[in-house]
Amino acid sequence: MLAPTLSYAATSCVWRSTNTPAPVYLVGTIHALSGKDYPLPKAYDQAIRDSKTVLFEQDPKPNPHYRALWERAAKYPNGEEIGRHLHAKTYKLMFAAIRQVSWDWNEIKYYRPWALAALGWGIRGYNDVRGSLGVDNHLEHLAKRFHKQMGGLESDAEHLEVMRGMPDIDAELMLVDSMVHGPKNKAQMEQVTAAWKRGDLGPPTAEVARSRQLNLGAEIRLLDYRNLRWAKRFEPRIKSGESIAVVAGSAHFVGPNNVRELLEKRGYKFEQL
Repeated sequence: MLAPTLSYAATSCVWRSTNTPAPVYLVGTIHALSGKDYPLPKAYDQAIRDSKTVLFEQDPKPNPHYRALWERAAKYPNGEEIGRHLHAKTYKLMFAAIRQVSWDWNEIKYYRPWALAALGWGIRGYNDVRGSLGVDNHLEHLAKRFHKQMGGLESDAEHLEVMRGMPDIDAELMLVDSMVHGPKNKAQMEQVTAAWKRGDLGPPTAEVARSRQLNLGAEIRLLDYRNLRWAKRFEPRIKSGESIAVVAGSAHFVGPNNVRELLEKRGYKFEQL
């Protein structure tokens, strides 16, 4: 799908409220970047400096039990194997794909399809939230430096349930897309990242549309449901007059049922910086 040719006066994927007692920033990020993508546009620094509280997708406070929780969510119970949950064609495709990444079948046969996608190719905007060069990680360090209060939009359990509770058919589609289009998806994300750096919403919006057309069920779990829950969760802070920055993947601020539009429907107004 071609990205719409739109022009933007803005230079970042950051929005600031224009009709609230205290500033509210919506900070769209790319979870996985490289060192050459820095420094970031000034609006990212401004959003952290101007806010009393910075809310990330997950609480940045380390959870020593998170890996064990992930493993429990990622595997089928009672020793079930993935083969029982896949179409025969997908099963055959999977064996061809795992040979390319040199996996040991006995080590991965109990994982759910989405977990294999995450381990082998990555799930856009989900499993790389805490990437060392990601914007979220960078802004977390900035918030610590400025002594800001920090919190999470969802608990670790809620974050894991997004995937663990996904129906097999949606998880299988996610795995197939990762195996078949992995290299192409990487090239597309490079285009999305370049657009994100200059505040161009066209390619990020087109990428969300492509993903929804391919696997609507998964996208609704990854984006729509979480957007609705998050907006309801932090709106009381806005009403109380607290200055906040909401830091999340840029896909949460474009496309259907995005956080920004959910707030605009409730009367809040935002300008893109």
